[in-house]
Amino acid sequence: MLFKVLLTASAVLLSACAGPTPLMVAQAGAHQVARHEENVDVRAAAALRDEPDLLTYSIHAISRSQTEEAIATYLKGYNSENYTDNMKSLALYQVGLIYMNRFNDARDDEKAKEYFQLHRQEYPKSLLARRIQQHLLVLGEREANPVYVSAEELLTSVDREALLQRQNVPYDDELNPMSERAIAENRSEDAELVYTIVYENEASGEEIRAKALYQMGLIFMSPYNRDSNRIKALGYFRKINEEFPGSSIRNKVDLRITELLNAQ
Repeated sequence: MLFKVLLTASAVLLSACAGPTPLMVAQAGAHQVARHEENVDVRAAAALRDEPDLLTYSIHAISRSQTEEAIATYLKGYNSENYTDNMKSLALYQVGLIYMNRFNDARDDEKAKEYFQLHRQEYPKSLLARRIQQHLLVLGEREANPVYVSAEELLTSVDREALLQRQNVPYDDELNPMSERAIAENRSEDAELVYTIVYENEASGEEIRAKALYQMGLIFMSPYNRDSNRIKALGYFRKINEEFPGSSIRNKVDLRITELLNAQ
């Protein structure tokens, strides 16, 4: 389940990338429903702006008051014998980020600190260790200066229009929102880290591992990526053909390889 969670960006749209969805409901309640969805979108965008390392599933949980469900899912992955240490490390990191996010109604800095410390104890050599330490410092500063403002109060002061504004960049349709965000915010390396963790975990299954490689290829072939790298993109696509020849995206991969070779 956790592996699907990490790659659900195409199914759970980040509101920073999408405006409110029109709903076909009775006229009397249509405005209220639309307003509710817009509020969800604003909270999601604000949470992401506050913490860019949040995965799509984590943002969805914060914006729709589903913290308990998300934490349970991540901890199920953390406790699974089939998951690699890197995957478990990523799960614990997301739990801490969800709990400490200022736009989460269920924010709990003590729990965030607890999970970050657990991460530091169990995975001291994790690729995320430096970020864990940075977040612990933030939590320490909050504890030293205990001025608490609720998520609802914070949301009253945000620039809703700016948060909901969709970037006018024609990204590749097959990039999921996490990958789009990586390009837009010059965070290709961060996205590559997450996708690599998914790819390296054999328990995730061939299809999801192949799709993780595919997203990395798309990121590095994008002309809008400051860190675009044609050779790197080709390497990821060719890896799919070598390791996952039966993948459902094989034909797409072949087209991408042809596109890159023709662009020489």
